[in-house]
Amino acid sequence: MQISTLLRGCMVATLTAVSTLSFAQKVVTTEKTGQLETLIKESERENTPSLKVVGPINGEDIKIIRIMCGRDFSGSESEGTTRTLDLSEAQIKQEAGKNYFNEHVGFFNRFYSPSADNEIGVKMFYRCEPLREIILPKTTTVIAGYAFDNCTSLAKCTFSAGLTTIRQYAFRNTKLTNVELPSTLTDMEAKVFDGCKELTTVTFTSKAAPSMPGELFPNCPKLKTIIVPKESLEAYTAALKLPEGVTIEGREGITAVRSAASAAPVEVARFDLQGRRLTQPQKGVNLVRYSNGTTAKVVVR
Repeated sequence: MQISTLLRGCMVATLTAVSTLSFAQKVVTTEKTGQLETLIKESERENTPSLKVVGPINGEDIKIIRIMCGRDFSGSESEGTTRTLDLSEAQIKQEAGKNYFNEHVGFFNRFYSPSADNEIGVKMFYRCEPLREIILPKTTTVIAGYAFDNCTSLAKCTFSAGLTTIRQYAFRNTKLTNVELPSTLTDMEAKVFDGCKELTTVTFTSKAAPSMPGELFPNCPKLKTIIVPKESLEAYTAALKLPEGVTIEGREGITAVRSAASAAPVEVARFDLQGRRLTQPQKGVNLVRYSNGTTAKVVVR
């Protein structure tokens, strides 16, 4: 009886250890581009829930990462299960002929690779459905069109502090809920967040409103609030093309991307421009006081 109990205890301990190891983050460091194929065994490509890549990577390295995130070179579903991907210390390099995706379009093949250094390329993670969270390289300057299109599980994206451009449909049909954009952002193409049905809040931290020639948020039924620097409220109100029912709030102290762990302040009181307290949002400009002591002008349409 004692032996049986001891064996069971050992088995439980072993299973616990195996479980812990299987969910540990795998960290891979490259010294030059093109090394991931040898550094990550084929057996690991299907059983790595969390991956961090450090060092230079090219299109062929990204091909391996895509396989781990659920899509192979031709765009078919792979056995990859990677849910969290940390590329914060990776550097994306543009190298001719080093492709990550071969898309069949009619009788033709279309090959995709980064078109420049530090770019999240066109359709780089297209339909990588297991992917839930990604941290972009710190050096990222451009997110190309369709980069995360139909990543239907993607709920969190940490942007780089030097990001300048996000192109069309980059995050279409993702599961993002709250987005905070860096202060370096200058250009956003149309329909970046098309079909993000869980998106509720977007924060712009740049004092100068980015160029936004088209609608950014079509088919986002839960979107309620756009937060911008208080001194730039008028510029953002003029620049943004928003769906009906979405309000723009100008808040003090918004200068850079904040930690994802920071708690969002909650509304504690609301007033009209004459200082009268409101029991609910009123069309026009509302003054809103928050739990962290800040106040904001909110345009209610």
